[in-house]
Amino acid sequence: MSRLGKYTIRSFGYAVLMLSLTLITPCAQLPEYAKPRIIQIDEIPNFSPTGFTYRRLTPDDFRATSLPENLSMHGERINAQSAIQIHMTADSSFSITRWPFFDQINYTGSITHLAFEAVMIPSNSWRNPKIKAEMTGYVLQHEQIHFALTELAARKLTTEAQKWASNLLVIRQTPQEVNSEIVQQIKDMINSAMEANQKRHEEFDKDTSLFYSPSWQAWWLETVQEELKQTESVIKGR
Repeated sequence: MSRLGKYTIRSFGYAVLMLSLTLITPCAQLPEYAKPRIIQIDEIPNFSPTGFTYRRLTPDDFRATSLPENLSMHGERINAQSAIQIHMTADSSFSITRWPFFDQINYTGSITHLAFEAVMIPSNSWRNPKIKAEMTGYVLQHEQIHFALTELAARKLTTEAQKWASNLLVIRQTPQEVNSEIVQQIKDMINSAMEANQKRHEEFDKDTSLFYSPSWQAWWLETVQEELKQTESVIKGR
């Protein structure tokens, strides 16, 4: 056997969570345009992968000059939209080993390190310039909670992936096939985590986006802050 090397897992088309704050006349459920959505990056015009990991948001973090074209007709109702992803950490990596077996050569791949984090994409995040000054705090707090919910999902995925990664062994006939299989499995894992997390984003929006509700939003903020504290050990392990 011969070790071919350690490979850092690069970006491979992460999906994006698009999360909006839409204050409207109270109704039974969120309108379709206001619901959290998972979008593949190849469906987003002028997408930029540059972003930052979890921290406190500021007005300057929303740098998109307009909403996506399919939402522009609702611009008067949408106060902000955040584009947030779950990424692998920069040091996530795997190794590929050449493995001769009688007269056949195979290649095996295994995970060396795997962890995840939430990343906000400023160039695809938008804040309505017509927001009243007294609403700015509420809007930023709302998007902060969406960011926190995604970071919590990333930490949960990091914990769940540890056992999976330690047991993973991919065997293929070429290094390229090994690489493709590992990347696809991780991509599927991220997408599943985002789909599960999407439900919690929608619950949050039903409490705070259908109408102006500072008390409910304050409860959500307290809840996510407590969960972030309880999962700080995951960050140290990343």
